[in-house]
Amino acid sequence: MSMMDTIERIPVQLKKIISNKDMLESKLQDNLKADTTYKKIVIIASGTSYNAAFTTKLFAENVIGFPIEIVYPNIFVHYYNHDLLRNDSLYIFISQGGKTKLVYDALKLVKSKGLTAISLTETLDTPIASEANIPIEIGSENEEYIYRTLGYSATCATLYWLFICLARLNKNISDYDVEKYADDFLATANNLSAITQHTLAWYDKHKYQLMRKANFLFAGTNDLWPVAQEADIKFMEMLPVFTNSFELEELIHGPQNAFDSTIGYFILSRAGEDDEKASKIATFISEEIAPCYVIGDTSKADFRIQSVSKSFHALEYITFFQVLAYQLATDKGRDLTKGIYPQVTDYINKTL
Repeated sequence: MSMMDTIERIPVQLKKIISNKDMLESKLQDNLKADTTYKKIVIIASGTSYNAAFTTKLFAENVIGFPIEIVYPNIFVHYYNHDLLRNDSLYIFISQGGKTKLVYDALKLVKSKGLTAISLTETLDTPIASEANIPIEIGSENEEYIYRTLGYSATCATLYWLFICLARLNKNISDYDVEKYADDFLATANNLSAITQHTLAWYDKHKYQLMRKANFLFAGTNDLWPVAQEADIKFMEMLPVFTNSFELEELIHGPQNAFDSTIGYFILSRAGEDDEKASKIATFISEEIAPCYVIGDTSKADFRIQSVSKSFHALEYITFFQVLAYQLATDKGRDLTKGIYPQVTDYINKTL
């Protein structure tokens, strides 16, 4: 099975995730402390899991109505002020493999204080899932590659529905709202295959231009900024080349001084969200430095995302970059079944 097969499996897995939403809500209702009113969610995650949490953060805060904090596990375990841990905060620990040592240590720390811990892992037979008060599967079902594509999309989807279920239990939203979210989510899942095919056609036209780039930069705003960060990671891991990502406005504050023609530039843009600024920055880069590609739903986009979603568009946007990273890595002769430096575990091991 190639990574493209894994990418093409994403819509199937997303539909499985939404089909289990009632079970997810029942699990939360049965296991959350009935006498606790939660006022904050703290998510502990790293890498692609961190990006998935960041992608869903603004959605969560809007639908739930209280803040979401995302913390890297090393920071949480060794440098976070543990006096700030509170009974009215809900703690979510994400590790697709379920064996990330520092995520496990962070979960144990929270449990030692009698606080509620939710885990998101690929399977429930892992140390992290076994330790959590509420273990939840993310729905990636044994993803074949360590460079997570399905894992990112499935984690985003599971978090979206976790937050919707929490909002429903807190009576922040109605049954009608849940139905509207479900319709929107299914439309999104059904749209991903078309985006994949359009991306493949676009790549064929731009392949040789992209293959000559030594580095890549990505930028976006609102919830497209974390999508840009995930694109950044995918290109860095899979090609592999040095990459970076920025919030749209920040792209022209300091990073511009390092721009040159060896870099490939991508700006993620959505209508009504600084799209004029995105277009002007892209024009500046294209006319003064090198081609800059706008990926979005506006008429000026170089790749037009035919988005059908109101709430879950991040899943549509990331599809373009998942496919592109795979195609570029394959054409560069990269074997995605292997890490570049597997011997790193001889020096430091991040898993249990």
